[in-house]
Amino acid sequence: MLLRAIVAVVSAWALAGCGGGPQELAEDDAFYSRNRVELYSGLEPDAPAIAVLDFDTRARILETHRSFVRLRTVDGREGWAPRAMLLDSDVRGRLRALTSRTAALPGHGLYRSRDTLNVHTQPYRWAPTFYQLEKDESVEMLDRTLVDRLPAAAATARTPPEPTGLDYWYLVRIPKLDQTGWLIANMAYADIPLEVAMLAQGRSIVAYFPIGSVADRGSGEAKTTWLWFQSSRGGQVHDFDRMAVLRWDARRSRYVVIRQYSALAGYLPVEVRPNFNSERGTGVGIQVLLDNDGQLRSRNYIYTADRVYQLDEKPVAGTPQHVPPGGYGSRYVFAPPESPGPQ
Repeated sequence: MLLRAIVAVVSAWALAGCGGGPQELAEDDAFYSRNRVELYSGLEPDAPAIAVLDFDTRARILETHRSFVRLRTVDGREGWAPRAMLLDSDVRGRLRALTSRTAALPGHGLYRSRDTLNVHTQPYRWAPTFYQLEKDESVEMLDRTLVDRLPAAAATARTPPEPTGLDYWYLVRIPKLDQTGWLIANMAYADIPLEVAMLAQGRSIVAYFPIGSVADRGSGEAKTTWLWFQSSRGGQVHDFDRMAVLRWDARRSRYVVIRQYSALAGYLPVEVRPNFNSERGTGVGIQVLLDNDGQLRSRNYIYTADRVYQLDEKPVAGTPQHVPPGGYGSRYVFAPPESPGPQ
């Protein structure tokens, strides 16, 4: 009986070591895949793909050959994949922390990718990517930041290289993963109907909200009333300089701008509150943050009875958490650009 028990234990250990089934994996040894990572049977050019890994598949690296690694997943699949398609446990943990810190941020509209588009762990082109959007795949936009464009050498440089320009980035939430990350803003567009978007007049739509609807005379179709915020030029630290409300004109069968405010220096987030009570009545409340000669102020509007009214405006005491020194983005970045570590 004792001999049989010993044989059973040894056999179970051997099977576990050969990838025969699910295995425990210590966090320090774990790596995590991006989405759609192909696992190959070998390193030969014609080696077939034996599996496609989903985002966040945990695995252990068994050996390394140049830029490829042989790995075994927790469910026992084994094969070769590019090392760049994996995140180590430290980066994955920080990515989870980013999602946790930004969980309470309000959405500012759905945005779609213009083409296949990488989502990064930080708002820098050299930062690791963890997900690739398909063309026209949508994400929820949470925030926007302007950062120095750093060359690829920044990924391993001990001292920061000279910037080569400026880039706007969106902080986004990927709905199917409930995971937050960064994508370059000029590769995404607001998922708003074309008949509305054509009134943008060349200005970027940096946030938008549905705030009501109007019935079309002919079809009876409900036409959404839109609130949007736009940026007219690049390189500005603030997020928007124009706010507008667009409503369907049933008589002319097209959208028109019923109210707009220009020459603003506004910052996200914008707060939109339904059933807001004011001296002008009950409607949709709109709260924006504006820079007035270096003083951040909170201004309220209300949309009611097809009109927009400006209400009160108050100074914001101190520096709000969402507008940190140095501009947007710094509260979300988990590795400062001054000293990026190797990825």
